[in-house]
Amino acid sequence: MLGIFSDLKLRLKSVWRSTHGNIATTFALALVPLMAVLGLAIDFSRTEGSARQVQYALDGAVLAAARALQDSETDSSIRSVAQDYFDAAISANGVTADCDSPSISILREDHSIQGSVTCGQPSTFAGIMGVDEVDFTRFANTAYGVGKLDVVFMFDTSGSMGNDGRMDDLQDAAIDAIATILDSEVEEEGDVRIAISTYANAVNVGSTYFEAVTNEEPDQYECTRWEKKNRRWRCKSYRQITDTCVTGREGTHKYTDAAPGSGAWMDYETTSCNSATLTPLTYNESTLQSAVYALPTSGATAGHLGIAWSWYLISPSWTSIWPTSSAPRAYDEPDSTKVAILMTDGEFNTDYMSGGDSFDHAEEFCDAMKEEGIVIYSVAFKAPDEGEEILEYCATGPGFSFKASSGQQLAAAYHTIATNISDLRLSH
Repeated sequence: MLGIFSDLKLRLKSVWRSTHGNIATTFALALVPLMAVLGLAIDFSRTEGSARQVQYALDGAVLAAARALQDSETDSSIRSVAQDYFDAAISANGVTADCDSPSISILREDHSIQGSVTCGQPSTFAGIMGVDEVDFTRFANTAYGVGKLDVVFMFDTSGSMGNDGRMDDLQDAAIDAIATILDSEVEEEGDVRIAISTYANAVNVGSTYFEAVTNEEPDQYECTRWEKKNRRWRCKSYRQITDTCVTGREGTHKYTDAAPGSGAWMDYETTSCNSATLTPLTYNESTLQSAVYALPTSGATAGHLGIAWSWYLISPSWTSIWPTSSAPRAYDEPDSTKVAILMTDGEFNTDYMSGGDSFDHAEEFCDAMKEEGIVIYSVAFKAPDEGEEILEYCATGPGFSFKASSGQQLAAAYHTIATNISDLRLSH
């Protein structure tokens, strides 16, 4: 009997070793396609990121080419402008895809530019399956006098704008630019709308929007110090929320255009910011003129907040915040372009957010806006080097950044921008 059990035990061990070996072999065989699929997912994600940056570079290239066409440049010069812009944008954004030279078609009868480019994103893990490169093609076209526009002007209302007639010059230039843009040929009333973002040491969102973006009511009290007494917590000191000034936000939505809500409420400040408030998208010229003529001059320069709120005013994610008539269009709405015109006369010197200073935060916001396809112009008006530097960084390209040292130059810069964007549209 013992011999039978001994023999059975040996047989079971043999079966176990065999089964265990089969499991290991099966797992090893299954691991190969699993890793390949994972590799494909990673490589396609990298490709998607490159494709977004390539689209941004091509958009800017055809816009730059269209401006060269407006200036009656030769075909070879126009293509050279497009190539130079595309190469600079690809290099600046660290695109890892290998791209051919953009194909630029110049349609002089229609006064438009058509561009396309094909790129190959080198694969990493997908090479296991013999996929060495993932190819993609992007397209961009320009057209004149058609389409829809969501435009936002960002105005610096800090104290330095009260020096040597700067605000008067800005108001004159802005009023002219607004009129030029609203005079664009449109198919329907409201196809072209303009918003106004203002900033100084903070952004005053006004009582209309304060609660919607902070989840707090103005003219309320907030506890600043708690103490425990008789096993109960009670507030020992308060501060009054008397102003409607917001100062950014932290967390995962710090540099996104996510609408305010749980985990994405705006922070606020109890110290006073000036009276300049926001104007959501509108085609009512009188409303815009009144907002411009009411611009004050006081406070410091939190430029990154002005940029952030410029984005929020034209972001479709904020549709629930703004009035129905001011709801921004979707990013991918056909024949629609979003434009931000940023302006400062100083360096960005005031910050409330963690992880850098106002200059650093501004770069993050501008990068994120460009990824959404927003065209950015900038105007540095009698600004120091740092102010000029951040606006040059934010602009869509060299032809989108302006410097002005006088009221005449400021008016010329705004007029050029207004003429360009009122006549020119991007389509994909």
